Amino acid sequence: MEKNIFKKKVDRLINQYNVGNIRFVIEQAQILLKKYPNNSFLYNLIGLSLQRLGKMEAAIDQFSVAVQIDSKNSAAYNNLGNTYKSLKRYDEAKENYQKSLNNDPNFIHSLMNLGNLYFEMNDHEQAISYLNKAIETNDKFSEAHYNLGIVYQSIGNFEKSKIHMEKVLEIDPKNTKADKIISRYTNYKEDKSHLSIMEKKINDLDLDNFSKMNLFFGLGKAYEDLKNYEKSFVNIKNGNQLKKDLTKYKIDKDLKLLSKTREIFENYNFSSIKETISKKIIFIVGLPRSGTSLIEQIISSHSSVYGCGELDYLDRLIKSSFFINYKLDTSKFNNLNETNIKLIAENYLKFVEKLEPNSLVYTDKAPLNFVWIGFIKIFFPNAKIVHCVRNPKDNILSLYKNNFDEHLNFSNDLDDLYLFYKEYYNLMKFWKTKLPNFIHDAVYEDIIKEPKDQIKKLLKFCNLDFEESCIDFYNNKRLIKTVSAAQARKPLYNSSISSYRNYEKFIGDIFLKIDKLK
Repeated sequence: MEKNIFKKKVDRLINQYNVGNIRFVIEQAQILLKKYPNNSFLYNLIGLSLQRLGKMEAAIDQFSVAVQIDSKNSAAYNNLGNTYKSLKRYDEAKENYQKSLNNDPNFIHSLMNLGNLYFEMNDHEQAISYLNKAIETNDKFSEAHYNLGIVYQSIGNFEKSKIHMEKVLEIDPKNTKADKIISRYTNYKEDKSHLSIMEKKINDLDLDNFSKMNLFFGLGKAYEDLKNYEKSFVNIKNGNQLKKDLTKYKIDKDLKLLSKTREIFENYNFSSIKETISKKIIFIVGLPRSGTSLIEQIISSHSSVYGCGELDYLDRLIKSSFFINYKLDTSKFNNLNETNIKLIAENYLKFVEKLEPNSLVYTDKAPLNFVWIGFIKIFFPNAKIVHCVRNPKDNILSLYKNNFDEHLNFSNDLDDLYLFYKEYYNLMKFWKTKLPNFIHDAVYEDIIKEPKDQIKKLLKFCNLDFEESCIDFYNNKRLIKTVSAAQARKPLYNSSISSYRNYEKFIGDIFLKIDKLK
């Protein structure tokens, strides 16, 4: 009888967890723990709930108690691994996934999550190995197929990526995230079969708005390939509208951050800054879709350079050190001193060295790090800033027509895009005035027209000797985890220059506003 009562209460908590009533779950689980103090499941459930609230350190405490009570609790070890992974504490994440698998070698979520961890650490071979093990355990586990398809996309093996994405759709036709990925590397001029599938799906299936959104962007790409720009734009617009409705994004917070950043550095004196680390970091910044993946592909083709990819670690460090309630805090910035500058710089370096310990030069290709150029100068005075510049009309169009996994929600509305571009434009003018000779503009159109000369200038700025491998960057087998995974593996091409003209009559007056900024 007692067991039945407990089971009913636990089932109720699970239901409340699934519908998002998280605080209720924590409160009621803690009440139950008073009666059942050594229940590993309840500690695990509280840990998951705290995870959902973003309270990662508190979640670690709960999962740790769960595995102390029951060292065979593979799920709790897996959840502990996930929490450490979210905090970028990769060694501890790996250790806990392994403990989960020591208990149960076929625990499918730990196999998949360990594969995902290796992928995040840029080790695609281990990622593929563990994701394949997860699929061998259960070939109908669509999430493992999806993640394996993402890994294959990132190393340029689009055939294998498509096999796994099609397997996802075989298992769950409504999982249109797979359609989105397939659309990125499909040439619809040569193969219209997937276009027909997407058209039928968006009309026939009872899809939610998130699923429809992915299809609209995929259809936009397909009709662009077929040069039906009006139909392409209609689908792109529909996709952006759905995404904006889903995210409920307001641009004010982002604009205030860009403005506040400029304000706090207005009178900052950089002349007394001292270098605290010996290794060199090349930060590749700019608007997304400005050529940042191409530039990293070029620079990381150099024998002395390790390309880290698009890291969010600097952003995390700055926000944890200088933000209160999600806002940049002037008092925290004013308390910056030599000790905490060194601590932050060393913390960042330890992170990139986990990806590759032996390199002397690293690239960090997080485009929005343009916001943090002042902080970069403080933490890494001898760093190099490569600012990717592209015709703003092409750049804005490319942002609008792509469906980003990252939080680039300003790209889902043309008015928001203009406002964000204007603030970015003004901030970059400020940085160049404030920090002369610290920033190199890598202009996309110039690289296309004069690749060898421009690449030589780029490498010289980065204090790197010229190597032919940088011209043949498309042979570089490193991971590319962005929407540019297909484009950055091709030799240079000029078809995207002035591509905005194909959509100019549908866009409205945003391009006229941009012209007035020059």
